[in-house]
Amino acid sequence: MLGAKSLQRLLAVQALYQISINELSEENSLDSILKTALLQPGLEELKKKPNFNYAKMILNGFLNNSDKVDILIRKNLTSSRKLDNLDKLIQAILRLAIYEINFDIKVPKKIVINEYLNISHIFFTGDESKLINGILDRF
Repeated sequence: MLGAKSLQRLLAVQALYQISINELSEENSLDSILKTALLQPGLEELKKKPNFNYAKMILNGFLNNSDKVDILIRKNLTSSRKLDNLDKLIQAILRLAIYEINFDIKVPKKIVINEYLNISHIFFTGDESKLINGILDRF
């Protein structure tokens, strides 16, 4: 079972994935996206007592620094990989993890990497988690 912060990170990843598909707007606000993401499997604990505080903090932090985060990611990808060509879910995981590592220094890097690798294992069974780990290890 995931802890409270882990669930918030998972919720944030799902919300950022949804934002990548359906842009934020007045009708499609961060709160409504988080509530929709909360309906996804694996978030039963959060459903009992919904709390979006940490998820909102890291989502807003990323959204306010998205250009800087994307530049950092692009600098750490090999020449054969392009950020825009990565799966949108991988992009969401990388973006939030790198935001936390580089802009929200309250949590140690090793913990952040471990948390997002655990999240990647929820969604992927192949080499995607290795790719994510390889990129995050460069930070």
